[in-house]
Amino acid sequence: MRGLPPDLPPDCRAVRSAGGDWIVRRECAAAIERGEADFILHGPGARHSAAGSGRGPLARLTLAGIPAVGKRALHGGLLGRLLGGLYLGRRRALDQLRAASRLARAGVPTPEILAIGTRRAAGLFRAQAIVAREIAGARNLHRLAMERQADARRRVILEKAADALRRMHDAGFLHADLNLANLVLGAGTAGETVWVVDLERGRFADEVTAGGRIRVLARLLRSCEKWVTGSLRPTPREEVRFLRFYARGDRALLRQLVSRLSPRRRRLLVRRLSWRLLSFARSTRPLE
Repeated sequence: MRGLPPDLPPDCRAVRSAGGDWIVRRECAAAIERGEADFILHGPGARHSAAGSGRGPLARLTLAGIPAVGKRALHGGLLGRLLGGLYLGRRRALDQLRAASRLARAGVPTPEILAIGTRRAAGLFRAQAIVAREIAGARNLHRLAMERQADARRRVILEKAADALRRMHDAGFLHADLNLANLVLGAGTAGETVWVVDLERGRFADEVTAGGRIRVLARLLRSCEKWVTGSLRPTPREEVRFLRFYARGDRALLRQLVSRLSPRRRRLLVRRLSWRLLSFARSTRPLE
């Protein structure tokens, strides 16, 4: 088994279980060696198809008394259809461990990764798994958006989400797949918190420009338009409120965000119709 790569958290250990090779936090090492998370590495390498469900199923477990959630790493897009959960090496999981640790040091709420594991699956390909500390009371923003909330409650959630994303961008991190399912409301050390999850393929930049911020926020806007229906969808006024909290008094940035995101929102109105038609066609497809 290879040793530890550089720039990992200092309490990480390399261990081996019956089912795979792992890099773990010291407090969870014995539990991982006993194989308590091996079932995740051997779980299904298939995506979820429902909106807001993420790329694959989550498994709940307890490691050394710590509530945790684990899942297989899965490709997105075309690679997802071709390779599912097969990767060359372990870099994808390692990058998530590094990113989560760096974001936590910068004060960005993201779950602590307790362990990453790999096992040989097919030739040179390996399966990967990520196990993170569970967020108490976690509910992603897609689920919350599909419920009718009081206006005051919606404002609180918008403000907390805007704060989390501004912290993330100020730390230099560009999320590769920001959508409602990757923002989770749950308990934090300072009370109710919006957490940023699923850091896969994200990257750190020396400087997050206005254009970079807009591209990431546009993906979030797109998921609202695609997944949230009718009157439950955020209103233009709520979107501006979100951007105002994100801008934190920077009027120049706020003007850029509003002026450049508004045309994108109008273009999404046309795409919304095609999404609805596709959803309707799937729902009326006869059973074989």
